[in-house]
Amino acid sequence: MKITRWTAEISPRKEILIQLIQAEGLDYTEIEIRSGLKLTNHRTQMREFIQIITGELIFNLSGTQFALRPGDKLELPPNTLYSYNNIKNDTCSFLSSKTI
Repeated sequence: MKITRWTAEISPRKEILIQLIQAEGLDYTEIEIRSGLKLTNHRTQMREFIQIITGELIFNLSGTQFALRPGDKLELPPNTLYSYNNIKNDTCSFLSSKTI
């Protein structure tokens, strides 16, 4: 697992995040998670990347919880068991990419 925090001086706009993903040669799917929604016990099949566009998600990996905020990117190796939830009052959107 690798977390890359957004540290640029400019805000992480969706167009910029898409360009960064495409520069890595990856396709993506945009996903929206409503307030209060949870995903439990999901296992990656391939290497998976999640990059937050708006909102915040609380991830749980093997009992360790951490927050992902706009611009933050999470890289998960294959066969990783994880869960997440959106505890904020806003919808969270993120880009999801998968590769071998």
